[in-house]
Amino acid sequence: MAVNLSFIKKSLCVLLAAFSAQLSAKENIPNVELSGSLLFQIIASEFALQRNEPATAFQTYLQTARTTKDPRLAKRAFEIADGVHAFDQAAQAAKLWVSLSPSSSDAQLADLLAQLRQGALSDENQKKAKKLLTEATDENEKLKRFQAIAIQTELSGTQPDKVLLFIRPLAQICKDRKEAALTLAKLYRRTGNEQLGQQYAKAAWQQMPENAVALLEYADTLIEKKPNEAIRILERFVSKHPKDYDAQLGLAKAYARTQNQKGVQKQIALLDPFAQKLPNIAFTLATVSDSVGLLDETKRYLMTFERLAKEQQVLLERLPRTYLSLGMIDYKQQHFDAAAEWFKQVDADSEFFPQARLFLAQCFATQKKFDEAVETLEKTKVDSRLKPEFLYKKALLFREAGNTQKAYQTMKEALATDAENRALLFQCAILANDLKRIDEAETYLRKAIDLYPDEADFYNTLGYLWVDNNMKLKEAKSFIQKALDMEPNNAAYLDSMGWLYFREGNLEQAKLYLEKANSILKDKEVSLHLAEVYQAMGLTNKAMDILRPMLKESPNDPVLESFMDRLHLRF
Repeated sequence: MAVNLSFIKKSLCVLLAAFSAQLSAKENIPNVELSGSLLFQIIASEFALQRNEPATAFQTYLQTARTTKDPRLAKRAFEIADGVHAFDQAAQAAKLWVSLSPSSSDAQLADLLAQLRQGALSDENQKKAKKLLTEATDENEKLKRFQAIAIQTELSGTQPDKVLLFIRPLAQICKDRKEAALTLAKLYRRTGNEQLGQQYAKAAWQQMPENAVALLEYADTLIEKKPNEAIRILERFVSKHPKDYDAQLGLAKAYARTQNQKGVQKQIALLDPFAQKLPNIAFTLATVSDSVGLLDETKRYLMTFERLAKEQQVLLERLPRTYLSLGMIDYKQQHFDAAAEWFKQVDADSEFFPQARLFLAQCFATQKKFDEAVETLEKTKVDSRLKPEFLYKKALLFREAGNTQKAYQTMKEALATDAENRALLFQCAILANDLKRIDEAETYLRKAIDLYPDEADFYNTLGYLWVDNNMKLKEAKSFIQKALDMEPNNAAYLDSMGWLYFREGNLEQAKLYLEKANSILKDKEVSLHLAEVYQAMGLTNKAMDILRPMLKESPNDPVLESFMDRLHLRF
């Protein structure tokens, strides 16, 4: 078997370091004989690490530390577990390390960090943290320890307000300086206190003017209310540090948030070399490009990200979102077949899978492939929370395909899963009306009004339903008027009232409302209502003035042809 001499040499260096004579005066190191067996165990552990078997290396070091009582071996076990984010094992090793060397500040810190990472933000641990900070040899060491404590505390997953309660007294020991101020800035913002967040972010940046993290945090606090100032300090920093791609990326995001498309394009040109190698940069550039409407750039960087993520086997959890976004771009550009292929790649276990299936169905529907669209939805397993949305979409597909009866049945099935859903109530009413089941449509709309008395659209829809069917005109007027009281300039409501007056034979009032509606909204139905009123008043020329542009745009429109035949209108 070939022997890796360089690795043996490295392993022996590790071994020698572990048994170095340069020991802390406070360390209680046992007199351990460097036997062949111990040497074999240590080198075997390092070989296991080289073979990507950290669990084996950890167990060997931990057992050897227990046997020899040597804290340096417990420390090595801690480093191995912590390095691969095996936090339970790291906590186990840290506890052993501090028990073997209780006076070691490194062991105490490791034990504390392991506990904090697991969410143990107790008063006792806060006292331990204060002691470690107070006993630090100098300010730099104090800030270094504080930063380690803060990072592990934030990673614990504890609520931000509890993290702030734990960290605040520790930051005071550091006199709220540098990293301590930066940590407070982030925590105050996470707890919703933007004012203090900005105050500490500014303090951190002023104390660390060359620190990109502090700069970006402060700029982020300014971007909403003082965007020009935020961009100015970012531009000044990147002009001084042109190779700091974190700052360059921060400037790109700031341009995006202020809808500065040219600024985003400038940053893209600078950051493109990084994006071709670093998947996280490619993904971020895709995001900022999308936010300012640069679809081609968004697509290019998403595809770059996909390639790099697969090649480097990193950030793979972002691929489902990437495929969804790529599909949506192709859908917007009417490349429906390409969009469908992207949507199909979204993994079934992803949170984006249901959305991708809905869009896939829409791709098929846009191409009039209604059977495939419906089949896509029916084969998608979703939980009860999403079932109404899928049934709703399926009902709309049936309606678009011309099967109103099946659309109505499916919409009612959706409503049965979510009885107070306003969109489902509304669509059930519309479909019932299409099927001339006026009483059922009225029932849905009355229920909707009872549930949502401030929703003007329900009053108007019920009123117009009666008007359209030439019934209950007096009651219809009160409902439409209520909608108009809520939204006086809503063209749809004005049209409803105008059509009601037409039904009543009051052509002047009908003309008044319909002309106003038509001036607000150029809608086919509103225009046809107004043309019919003009014709009824003997104003045929005015009616034709409305119809001519519509006929020019859609010369074979069956609705227009039927309308003109009914009113005996000709050029």
